[in-house]
Amino acid sequence: MKDILQRIAATKRIEVEASRRCVGLEELREMALQVAAPVRSLRESIVSREFGIIAEFKRRSPSRGEIAPMAKVDQIVMEYTRAGAAGCSILTDTPYFGGALTDLQVARTVTDIPLLRKEFIVDEYQIYQARIAGADAILLIAAILDPAQVARLADVAHGLGLEVLLELHDESELAAVATDIDLIGVNNRNLRDFSVEFAPSLTLIEKLPADSVKIAESGIRNNEDMLRLHEAGFDGFLIGEAFMSTPSPGSTLATYLNVKQ
Repeated sequence: MKDILQRIAATKRIEVEASRRCVGLEELREMALQVAAPVRSLRESIVSREFGIIAEFKRRSPSRGEIAPMAKVDQIVMEYTRAGAAGCSILTDTPYFGGALTDLQVARTVTDIPLLRKEFIVDEYQIYQARIAGADAILLIAAILDPAQVARLADVAHGLGLEVLLELHDESELAAVATDIDLIGVNNRNLRDFSVEFAPSLTLIEKLPADSVKIAESGIRNNEDMLRLHEAGFDGFLIGEAFMSTPSPGSTLATYLNVKQ
């Protein structure tokens, strides 16, 4: 039985092929190159804060199931913005996370902070979609891409002015790290069985380039988790479920930002 991550990647390839039949790659690329809207730097937004939190909007996940199925992206993103998020991560996967590319488009209309397209990117087509929809950065996951693919897709993103958050899970993926990657994320969640453990992340961060902007992703459940990761050297934190599972995600974010070390 294929693990969850590989099933999601296979679904993405089918989705991209279906989209290509509606709008060809070259047509989409031209549309993306014509977008004149400025791109905001997620990297700079992270490093300018003591706790640079990328607050995530998502309705469900394969590990948790339904989290906030009726959540409205405009309302939550405005809450996150007012609370002081360094950026917002918008899940655009539909089958597994209940998101859509239109969520990213709506988010762009209500905030000026950097937006990350949180997606399982396997093709440059998805990067052009991201630019058109209003993203400032994209996620690349080393576990589903080889180093050459990471380099090629990062080059496409940079050609559009987008920043790249490269997600790692273990030391075997360090070969994907290049000097022109904007941010490096270490996922505390094992995407093959969706368990959470900080120990591998605390080991892996020591092997990342010293001058890289390091983001701790997934499984951060409270202020104590964030402080532990901050003390280990992480510059920013991507947090979703801990916010989205509460009545007021923005208010919960504010409690994280007001924590005292």
